[in-house]
Amino acid sequence: MRWITQLFNSQGSLVKHIKAGFTLIELLVVIAIIAILIGMLLPAVQKVREAAARAQCGNNLKQLALAMHNYASTYNQFPGGGESDGVCCSANSYSNWGLEALPYIEQEALFKRYDKTRFNEDAANRYVVQQPVKTMWCPADEVTTRLAMPASGPGSGFNYARGSYRAVSGRSGGNGRVFWDTCEPDLGTLNLNWRGALHGTITEAGMRRLMAANQPYCGNFLPEKPNGIKDGTSNTLFIGEYANIDVPRRNSFWAYTYTSYNQSSITDQSRILGNRYGDPARPGSGCASLPGNGDDNPCKRAFGANHGTGLNFAMVDGSLRFIAYTVDINMLAAMATIEGGEVADVR
Repeated sequence: MRWITQLFNSQGSLVKHIKAGFTLIELLVVIAIIAILIGMLLPAVQKVREAAARAQCGNNLKQLALAMHNYASTYNQFPGGGESDGVCCSANSYSNWGLEALPYIEQEALFKRYDKTRFNEDAANRYVVQQPVKTMWCPADEVTTRLAMPASGPGSGFNYARGSYRAVSGRSGGNGRVFWDTCEPDLGTLNLNWRGALHGTITEAGMRRLMAANQPYCGNFLPEKPNGIKDGTSNTLFIGEYANIDVPRRNSFWAYTYTSYNQSSITDQSRILGNRYGDPARPGSGCASLPGNGDDNPCKRAFGANHGTGLNFAMVDGSLRFIAYTVDINMLAAMATIEGGEVADVR
């Protein structure tokens, strides 16, 4: 019996000296399994992130559409898409739909710092136009919190806050160069029935000056009233997304009123849908590199987003539509008008 006890004690002592652990092969197998699991998980996480960003973009659009209606409840009309004191392109620019939305998206303090009696490029308004406003940018547009200089106009030498949304000013006049965000009488007359809910406007002083000088202007440049949406509020485009990934200075700027930077007219050219502005010297690189009437001017009024196959639009009734880039562009352009009389409804 004694020798058994001694043997047990001897073996127990040996067991205590045996160290547990993985072999090299076992460790490599575990690492391989972890790598496979990560590879399977990352696409799913990315899809969740993209879906969340798209949902937030849509929620922002709904808030902005509601802000336009709250503005209309106060003033009995929608704000102008952007206000200038004359025809393009040397006129000073003033307030716009984005600035007028501020009190209704919990940005009252910022709005109070904006001087409506001075044009946007005035030093007095520099602070306001350079502020990133969360409701004005989409999480899918990663650089929208950075400042940038617009590519043209009186504000091209100053930094402005980026944005992700543009008001729908209407449908292009048909020749590729006449747009509802501005007035260029030398290029043609706008079709009044093709104006949008948030088109460009001219100040009263500017209108008086044009009339006194017997200078032509493009059409009706007064703000629209909610009861003037004759084509139906659920069928009329209000505000849409635009962000490009290749030309930052041609992106959207929420507080920059000049021409197309915070509002866009929809033309009948499918090339305007997408998130690449394009380089004319590189065929196929984006909108500006593709053929179409009006050179790159329709591209300046593009709509697009970083959601893969399409973009969000808020309708005048506040509802949201996700529109694919493959949409019939003529149908979409028809939905940009408030009294074109077209029967158009795309989803």
